[in-house]
Order: sequence, then C-alpha cells, then structure tokens
Amino acid sequence: MVNEDSPIIDFYPSTFEIDMNGKRMAWQGVALLPFIDERRLLDAMATPYLQLNDDERRRNRWGNNVLFASDQHPLYPFFEQLFGKRKKQDVCCPSWCFMSSLTDLIAANTD
Repeated sequence: MVNEDSPIIDFYPSTFEIDMNGKRMAWQGVALLPFIDERRLLDAMATPYLQLNDDERRRNRWGNNVLFASDQHPLYPFFEQLFGKRKKQDVCCPSWCFMSSLTDLIAANTD
C-alpha cells in the first residue's frame, strides 16, 4: 500500500476528498476513493499470494462465525430458542473460552 512501484498504488491514495453532504463532522462524511479494478487487483496479488505460508492462507479463507453467550446472559433464552440447547460436549468453563478454527473444538482457557 505504500510501495511506489506497486502496480496498484493508485488504489491507495494518500489523500482523498470527503463528501460532507450536509454532515458537520468529517467522520460522518463519505470518503471519495477511486474504484478498484478487480482484475488488476487479482493480477497484482497473484504472485505475492503464492509466497504466503499455510497459516496466512488459512486466515484468507472464509471461516465460521462463532457467538459465545453465557447461560446467565439475558439474551441466552432467545439464542437457545433460535439455535437449540447446547450439547453436553460443547460446555466449557463458565468464564473464558476460545474456538480453534482448525479443529472446531471448544476448549477452556487455562490462563
């Protein structure tokens, strides 16, 4: 994004206009950025993508969305109705849990 020799450097302007369209604060406006030519972007990324390691490639794939809610949370009954009661093997520690995207197992954080 900062390499001046990049074939897609024009996709990443260092300055750009903000369309305020009746807004008072700059953060409320719309950033006017150039359109990105998909073919140019994919062509420019083809070679660097081959240099990614397995972990980086895994992070670039679509994964599963995970939502954690304690059974003490006021919205838990709603989620229980929507998704069903949790399975016995899915129960983990009552405090912090984490989801391993590689194995899809829920495990307790021992920290």
